[in-house]
Amino acid sequence: MKKLLYLSVLIFTTKIILACDICGCFMGILPYDNQSNIAFFHRYRIFNGYYAAHQRGVFFPSGSYRVMHGSYTEPTLDTSKKYLSSDYESYKNYEFRIKWFIHPRIEINAMLPFLETRSREDTIQIQHFGLSDPTFLIGYHLIKKIYEEKFQHRLILYSGIKIPSGNYYAKDQWGKRIPLLLQPGTGSVDYSIGLTYIIGYKKLGSMINLNYKINGKNYYKEKIANSITLNHFLFYKIKLKNFIFVPSWQNYYEYTKGLYINNTLVNGTTMNVWLSGLGCDWTYKNIQLTTAWQWRVYEERTADALKNKGRFIIGLTYNFNQKKYLIKSDKG
Repeated sequence: MKKLLYLSVLIFTTKIILACDICGCFMGILPYDNQSNIAFFHRYRIFNGYYAAHQRGVFFPSGSYRVMHGSYTEPTLDTSKKYLSSDYESYKNYEFRIKWFIHPRIEINAMLPFLETRSREDTIQIQHFGLSDPTFLIGYHLIKKIYEEKFQHRLILYSGIKIPSGNYYAKDQWGKRIPLLLQPGTGSVDYSIGLTYIIGYKKLGSMINLNYKINGKNYYKEKIANSITLNHFLFYKIKLKNFIFVPSWQNYYEYTKGLYINNTLVNGTTMNVWLSGLGCDWTYKNIQLTTAWQWRVYEERTADALKNKGRFIIGLTYNFNQKKYLIKSDKG
């Protein structure tokens, strides 16, 4: 089977991570108190192993996380598809976050991500690091019950915007523009709406986060179709003096129809995947460490596509002892 041109191959085989995984939808286990905070999160997402070649795939193929190996070869017009197990696409996200409660029921979130993308197709390798698109969210706590009660539940409604300040015209070492799905930014203004619902009884709790993203079109007339993401956590709180441990079972689902160029859907770019795994939030006084590891449970298969192997997340959060708000409320 003949290979397409270099640009076409990368576009056709690349998954839509920019649509969902870097939009800030993973927030960890939310606290029940109204505390402003600052945080740093790191996420790693990997695609490895071809469905067409019945390859199992691994989480850390050589060069996907640390350094590239092998020589760089400029793409040619006449090469064959080899379905090598060493081929991969990896996405490393580094994200700074600020959450500020201006009112006991109103929170403002700002997320500034940096994205490193890596891709290997036979001897063709791409690596790029740059500022991604910042996201701003405002949340309103429609329903809330305080932590001290045995039964707690909270409903938070969100809306937000993603600003296209990240680079979406980066070039490779041969002077060719990197495909959109490997760019740090998308070049489009995107809007999101969502909700988070938390319910708990004593030490056991559950959280659901649903987000719908409306994506715009960039200068090159590229558009990632609107996307849906769903996070679910089932968690248990363990308190030992100043320490709180919150182990959790986590599920993550995302769907987008794919990438459109000049209003034409690019075949093989649909993302329909369910990941599941374990995580734990470790809290000491005002400091919280978040960890999670998720693997593929289900994925809609597409021709010549790499498997969605999974992702891991680690984050560090500092919570402030907030007692005053910009907007005062007698009831809180």
